[in-house]
Amino acid sequence: MPLVGVGLKTGQVVGTSDEIGEKIVDEPVYVADFHATIHAALGTDPAEGLYDGARPVPLTDGGTPIAKLFA
Repeated sequence: MPLVGVGLKTGQVVGTSDEIGEKIVDEPVYVADFHATIHAALGTDPAEGLYDGARPVPLTDGGTPIAKLFA
């Protein structure tokens, strides 16, 4: 999924899969990492949590922004 207009380095591929796209070969990116990247690009701290009363609700389930996408 392309991300545009948020100051990311574009035109690159992160990670590779096998020849049929079934298994990750290197640099896996998980959904939580993708969400953390979006938050970081928009200036939101992806490690920050929200609260529903006393219950913490994580923004990204522990995802880490994909560093190589930032200039």
